[in-house]
Amino acid sequence: MADLYALDLAFDLLDSTPDTVLAEVRRQLTSPDGLLAPRGPAWRVGGMLVGEFGPAERGGWALTVRQEVHEEQLPEVEDLLLVLAPHVRPPGPLGRLRHYENEAPDLLVLREGRVVQLALDRR
Repeated sequence: MADLYALDLAFDLLDSTPDTVLAEVRRQLTSPDGLLAPRGPAWRVGGMLVGEFGPAERGGWALTVRQEVHEEQLPEVEDLLLVLAPHVRPPGPLGRLRHYENEAPDLLVLREGRVVQLALDRR
């Protein structure tokens, strides 16, 4: 059994986001070993793997991602979200995380500088 998760992220970054942070997002989306780089059909979670990043309608930057990540990659996901956290346009959640065998995802939110996973279904 594989420990794969569907990772869905959708949020905006502020105009003031440093160039180094923007460059890291672009690297994660485009480099062959980037956490957010895979494209095409998902292996286990269904649907397509996508990643889009560009100017937001209200200024700043918009990020939307759907990826399939292995359990071993979850610390990397958290590290990336912590780098982005100070630049996220509040309020709201960052996205969702769902184990491929579960029906309901967990919500990913920022609380006091940490990424918190809130169960939407009390399994």
